[in-house]
Amino acid sequence: MLSLIDVKCPHCGAQGQIVMPPVGSVIIGPCPECQGMVAIFCGMTLALDKEIMLHGKTEEKRDHLMEVLGMFLHERVERLFEEREEREEFGGLREEPRGIGALPVLDSPPKTPISQAELESFTSVDLRLIDNKEYFKAVFG
Repeated sequence: MLSLIDVKCPHCGAQGQIVMPPVGSVIIGPCPECQGMVAIFCGMTLALDKEIMLHGKTEEKRDHLMEVLGMFLHERVERLFEEREEREEFGGLREEPRGIGALPVLDSPPKTPISQAELESFTSVDLRLIDNKEYFKAVFG
């Protein structure tokens, strides 16, 4: 059975579905509506510069893709640590010895609301795939 994910073009807002790529893959291609270049990574559709991706030198393409993916990851990591700092500040975090790399346990829910993008990503990707054995194993181990 093929699993599909919903994607939305960051250039024109066109929506569609694609076959879920393997976890950690980067898919690069044009939007079928506006022909703007996009990268699909971790269930998110990221805008790319069409001129660079079509006509740039290999090094320029690589640098641009690294910049776009780097900004995406930087924002995610920053949000992770901001939420952790808030929980520690309010005393809502306690560590339990559960092994190397164990995640902290929350005494209370996070103080920051879920963003609209996170909600859309969850409902369009994760929620639809929760019954998929491979996806479940990839996310939850």
